[in-house]
Amino acid sequence: MAKERALKPKNGFKKWFSETKSELKKVTWPTRKQVVNGTNIVFLMIAVFGTLVWVFDFGLTKLLSFVLDNAVS
Repeated sequence: MAKERALKPKNGFKKWFSETKSELKKVTWPTRKQVVNGTNIVFLMIAVFGTLVWVFDFGLTKLLSFVLDNAVS
């Protein structure tokens, strides 16, 4: 097996590049509108989940402050 590798010609990169190029021609690329819509959905979900985390964190902070202030008294 090692001998077979040693006997291979040095055009492996050319073959890989050629095969990659032919495979990329088969790809169905999204339209600009699809990319923009997907990006908008991602930003919307980031805002929604960020807000939920902020509200949860704020509520727990207030609850913990309340509990600790009353526990000391």
